[in-house]
Amino acid sequence: MFHFFPKRGRGEPRDPLIHADSPGQFFLRTMLLIAVFAVTVWAFWANTERRLADVRGASAVWDEAELLTDAQEQALRELVDAFREVHGVKLVIHVRRDTPTLPKLDAQTIFVGLCPARGQAVVELPPLVRKALGDDLARTLENDWLRPALATGQWPEGLVRALKHLWDQLAGT
Repeated sequence: MFHFFPKRGRGEPRDPLIHADSPGQFFLRTMLLIAVFAVTVWAFWANTERRLADVRGASAVWDEAELLTDAQEQALRELVDAFREVHGVKLVIHVRRDTPTLPKLDAQTIFVGLCPARGQAVVELPPLVRKALGDDLARTLENDWLRPALATGQWPEGLVRALKHLWDQLAGT
């Protein structure tokens, strides 16, 4: 029925894994077999990395109010990745229909919550960032950068400008 693993007697020699007529052909077939395995491993690794980046990006930018365009959301995800890669901090952005609530954060996460309908903004910095840049930075981002942008209706641009200001502060410029 299944001939994948045919029965053989105890004294019968095992068939070779790679059949070849000459040493050159054996070498070539062996290298091709290794290349197939390597390409398969690489493809699985690349797919896993891509899926992980999608999941990580989707959880970092949450547009509950569905006010961001796809291009704006993608740009924010790229900015979140840049914050993580360059400064070593996680950035979480929530655009809510209702009052933004502070989720449970770890010691490396910056949270920016917005409610454009109510003109509310919440910024929470991790303890090390607060200690390094001062306690007033979160209030400055909320009051001087985000709330005026929310009041004028230009909150996506104001969010990017506020994040640029935060980036500059983290970079020390």
